Amino acid sequence: MLRTRLTMLALAAATASLFSLPADARDWYVRSGADGDGTREQPFGDPWRPLEKALRGDVIHVAAGTYNGKGGSGHFVVKTPGLTLVGGYTADFSDRNPFKNLTVLERAKDFRGDWTGLPEGIIAGKGGDHTGLIVDGFVLNGESRNAYKEPGGDINITKSYKGMAFEASSPDVKIRNCIIINPLGDGIYVAWQGKANEVTNTFVVNTFYNGIATRSAQPGSVVTIRNCSVVFGWFYPSKGGAMSVFVGRQGKTILEGNVFAFNQTEGDEAGYGVSNTFGNDETVLKNNLFFQCQGGYYKYMDANKQNLLAWKPEALRQLNKDPEPYVLAEASGNTDEDPRMAPDKGFFEKFSNFVASTPGKLNMTMMNEWRRSVGLPLQAEPGSPRKNYGMAYPLAAVVPGLVSKVPGRGVQVAGPFTSYRSETGGAAAGTAPGAGGAARDYASVAFDSFKKGATGVKALAGKPVAVKVSLGSKDTSYILKEAPRDSYDVYKLLAPGVVEPTRDYVYGYFQRGSAAAREWEKLSKKKDQYKDGVVVKGAAWYLGSDTYSFPVGILVDEVAKE
Repeated sequence: MLRTRLTMLALAAATASLFSLPADARDWYVRSGADGDGTREQPFGDPWRPLEKALRGDVIHVAAGTYNGKGGSGHFVVKTPGLTLVGGYTADFSDRNPFKNLTVLERAKDFRGDWTGLPEGIIAGKGGDHTGLIVDGFVLNGESRNAYKEPGGDINITKSYKGMAFEASSPDVKIRNCIIINPLGDGIYVAWQGKANEVTNTFVVNTFYNGIATRSAQPGSVVTIRNCSVVFGWFYPSKGGAMSVFVGRQGKTILEGNVFAFNQTEGDEAGYGVSNTFGNDETVLKNNLFFQCQGGYYKYMDANKQNLLAWKPEALRQLNKDPEPYVLAEASGNTDEDPRMAPDKGFFEKFSNFVASTPGKLNMTMMNEWRRSVGLPLQAEPGSPRKNYGMAYPLAAVVPGLVSKVPGRGVQVAGPFTSYRSETGGAAAGTAPGAGGAARDYASVAFDSFKKGATGVKALAGKPVAVKVSLGSKDTSYILKEAPRDSYDVYKLLAPGVVEPTRDYVYGYFQRGSAAAREWEKLSKKKDQYKDGVVVKGAAWYLGSDTYSFPVGILVDEVAKE
């Protein structure tokens, strides 16, 4: 039993600050076919395994290969903040090139589970805080979760798995050096928050409706989309024609150095390179290349609430010179020119059979220009009926086929590519946060030591303690400045044996994504099994007011069964 009375102890501010740091991070390793414990020498065999174990600040390194996720579902769920997922390694992790060493995430072709509870995204930030997520160097391929009427043929929408390839909703998400291909839906859909969001050097290929959406961006957010190639967009029934980027009402979308090409329209609806029909005047449009966006370069709502379209070359030149009338904060260097790509010939021939300015008819002048660019014969019949729809684009034809030859525009496949390492370089799991991997000396105390008026309570300023508590409910009392709302959750740590409602509790502050938060969440699901309490270790602080019966907060480092 914990009976030792708490003695008066005020720690120096510099020492106390250690106890609010995140848990020591580590590096996890994954290689297809392996069956180890996640070390570099003995990697895991699939990224879903470290995703279920990883803590805040961890880095997951994944070698080239194909990965099907838990149960072959083709979904990889992120619910921990501060994670970095890095693909494109050689088998021994000695070199990284995402466009050479393809690290493919996709559904198993023989997947037999149902769709209950699965997210839309192949990578999905769901079910928890995933602030600061970095995804660098992966292929997200939706082909195997779609149904096609025949091999290489049209998509069967009613039998396919509908949804975007990448989804997230927490602040400051970064997508780098990826290939996102063949989803039945958007390529990237994020409820963007924060000012450090990016989609950079990424192919978004063969999507439906939107390539990249910022339409759900939150107030004050900033999203930078730079050196991306967003190509081949299909009309989506009930939603409309394709758009490379759909800009939202709120936040700031910065579009620089991208290639926007080959967007389908339907009934003269959409088919734009960029849509800004919410009239977001913080949008930046600089040095982008537009090519064969059938509906036009840029659709926008102006200050008079008129929906207008820039689709002629002279309008693009005017937009570059004077962006304000086009509802743009900045614009310059945007061009309509051939990116000199070499798309897969078989796909392109079928893709060009669909395109129409009027449903059921081909715009032959446009189609022949496209077909000439890849060496296909010209079509002689100007009224031929439309055919072919939503075929899969072959992954092997993305690089180098869809690499623009116009300098500085679109994805740059030559690198260099960032090297990633966890902050601690792989400290052992379970070591004390902020202690350089050393064990911390926690003083065992009784819960009553935190009672209002008890000796030493008002002097608490980060004292490391171990105390027995019962599992209480989540709260919203962010009183300690050492535990900010954007990265901590608050729970009531009840006196041992006490149940709610009660005033006999202290506040426990758990850093999201920490080992302590993970363990508390797990034990809380079975709290009836722990009626006698669990042991919490952490730094105790006086709340600065005697309003509470127990005016103490604990920054929790560790939770353990007694």
